[in-house]
Amino acid sequence: MPAKIDKKATAPSGRVAIQTRFDEETYAKGKVLSAIYGESFNALLVRSLQNEIRRYEDRYGDLPPHVEPGG
Repeated sequence: MPAKIDKKATAPSGRVAIQTRFDEETYAKGKVLSAIYGESFNALLVRSLQNEIRRYEDRYGDLPPHVEPGG
């Protein structure tokens, strides 16, 4: 069954709105790091994930665009 989408929380076109949970120490240090880089915490997370994807694909090849949960 597809996830229910909250129309109020819909992200701009081409973006997906998600909710992420962190332990307090990781969150606090991430906020400090984002301030050092002069970007939002969200931008830090997006950039970090993009860098991780790039590193993986450089080493192992392209990731598939979608994988079914549990697969």
